[in-house]
Amino acid sequence: MGTYLTKGTTFTTGDTVTAGSLNNLVDNATVTAGSIGSTELGANSVTNGKIIATATGSEPVTTGTIRDNAASNDKLAQMAAQTVKVNNTNGAADPSDLPAVGGGSNGTSKILIGTSDSVSALTASQFKLVNSASTPDAYDDATDSTATDLRLHTAAVTDWDTVAAATDVDDDDDRLLIYDASPASLKQIAPKKLIQSMPATTGTTGVVKIATGSELTNPFDSSHYTELALSPKEAVNSPLFAKAWANISTALAFDTATGDTSLDSSFNFGTEVTSGTVTSAKKYKIIKYESDDDFTNIGGTNVTGNQFVTTGTTPTKWTNGSRLVLVPEVTSKGVIPLVFSTAMPSTNYIVTGEGNYGDGSSVTQGVRFTTTSVTPTTSGFTLKCYAASSNALTTPMLLRIVIFGT
Repeated sequence: MGTYLTKGTTFTTGDTVTAGSLNNLVDNATVTAGSIGSTELGANSVTNGKIIATATGSEPVTTGTIRDNAASNDKLAQMAAQTVKVNNTNGAADPSDLPAVGGGSNGTSKILIGTSDSVSALTASQFKLVNSASTPDAYDDATDSTATDLRLHTAAVTDWDTVAAATDVDDDDDRLLIYDASPASLKQIAPKKLIQSMPATTGTTGVVKIATGSELTNPFDSSHYTELALSPKEAVNSPLFAKAWANISTALAFDTATGDTSLDSSFNFGTEVTSGTVTSAKKYKIIKYESDDDFTNIGGTNVTGNQFVTTGTTPTKWTNGSRLVLVPEVTSKGVIPLVFSTAMPSTNYIVTGEGNYGDGSSVTQGVRFTTTSVTPTTSGFTLKCYAASSNALTTPMLLRIVIFGT
């Protein structure tokens, strides 16, 4: 019977041959396990249904009767072009042919993705296929079987507006993906750690070093790095930088007891307000006007630099952040209280400058000034002006004041 069948009856010498024994020889014969392989099967003769037993179990070929590795690919049913055999359901099921046909241009390739309940062929718009062995330039685009690598497509950059904008990337847990050349590998890093802080050695490196105290005092010493910078803390506390300054003028005679001044130019002087109300009958200066705010109903003009005496307390509109400061005023002859917009870091500061007085229309003499005998505070001080040649309090027409300190 060959190697394919096991006989139903085995005869020995001397056995009587009957019709029944002959019938049993054939009727009881079985297929020898493992005897039918890929070479014995016709092309395309095995379908999915013949590999997996049906619910009735009536198929003549079952899993148990097929030898391991006996059915080669060419014995399976043909598949449509560019399909893969999968079970893309959420349970046990017969396999099916899943199309994975990509487009004819980069950005339309397909990638098999396993989801929580299926397997899908999704368009990989953020990636492109390339041929690493292409000539003359390696990694030319490839949209067919010549593709050897998968790389980011330009769409990964041009589609940036489809990704939510990062509003806070200063945490240690924030991550960027970068290529580390040594060793050659992809690495993750927090954006805050990418800030380069190595000292600069030339004026064109674009990198600076935080200056020390000695470097601030003598920044041109040849031993110092070319590019030095102040940290915010150093900038605030450095005695080399003015903490406040002002050019103040008046139209007041030297013996005038009270009156308004004009804050011609200044930095960090005057109580600053950016919304709400003002004090009526007081002089204010618009340090920075923001569009659509409206101060005309209280006597102002809607431009940066305008100084006006308020005729009311509530502007028509003040919701866009326009910055106003209260202009200093003479409270008694020769006495002018001054307030910092932003408080000083300490009371360790000095007031210096120059001034003049006159008859209210022309300047005639110089003035000297001191701060009040009361210790100045971090929020401000009171200035007392005297005629240069006497100890008489004198209301000035011009003042130029600078504040230094730490």
